[in-house]
Amino acid sequence: MENKKEKLKWYDSGYTIVSLIIVTILGTIICSQSFAIISSSDLSVFTSVINHNSSYLFALIYFVALMTNKGKKYFNYLNVILIFIYLISAVTSLLTLLQSFSLNTIFIFVESIIILLYLIHTMLRDTRLWDELHLSKSPFNEISNDGYYYAIVVVVVFGLVINLISTVVISGLFVTLLDAAYVLLLGRYIYLYREYLDKNKLDSDNEGNFDEIKKDIKEVLDKTDFDEKIQDAVSKVKTKKDNSKKGDDK
Repeated sequence: MENKKEKLKWYDSGYTIVSLIIVTILGTIICSQSFAIISSSDLSVFTSVINHNSSYLFALIYFVALMTNKGKKYFNYLNVILIFIYLISAVTSLLTLLQSFSLNTIFIFVESIIILLYLIHTMLRDTRLWDELHLSKSPFNEISNDGYYYAIVVVVVFGLVINLISTVVISGLFVTLLDAAYVLLLGRYIYLYREYLDKNKLDSDNEGNFDEIKKDIKEVLDKTDFDEKIQDAVSKVKTKKDNSKKGDDK
């Protein structure tokens, strides 16, 4: 029996992933604080570091709680709090994008939106909110588990390349690498939980898909007789031209 048991790889172990996330968050906070102390004369840098660390502190509380029996008992409640935190993060990234439009802010916004959608369509499954919010009809359920995860990987890699090019301070380099590592580990954590839900067929029969939206749009377009409207518009233009020609001849 021992020989038949498959060895669980580290990236397939929920306990290992959560432990690595906690270590990564602690490393990020320590590096960020060190960077803030060095750049204490720059108030804007210090403020951005505080805002950066506040979101990580909430995430740290979430993952540390998961290691306790109380946290496991109230797992679904913790997930709602985590989704709320990333909802605020998505709104903040949108405002940042509107204030300073750049490749970096675009990737941060896209990353936060993907994570938010991934969390909502994974962590709320097997809860009352899934039925109350009618999330089974959401078209984003059509995106596979691999699709969400690899989308996060692609966005993180491109964002990391841009950040590494623009980073000039060594401490900032470490923070950038730790940020990317955290997002990748978070994506893997969500991936493993969604895999568990799919394996146990928990709220896996979802109706919503993009084909239905396409069908609804097609029906609306079919019901609207654009040909007649275009012909009427063309005939009106021709009539106006003919009338103007007659006026010129007179």
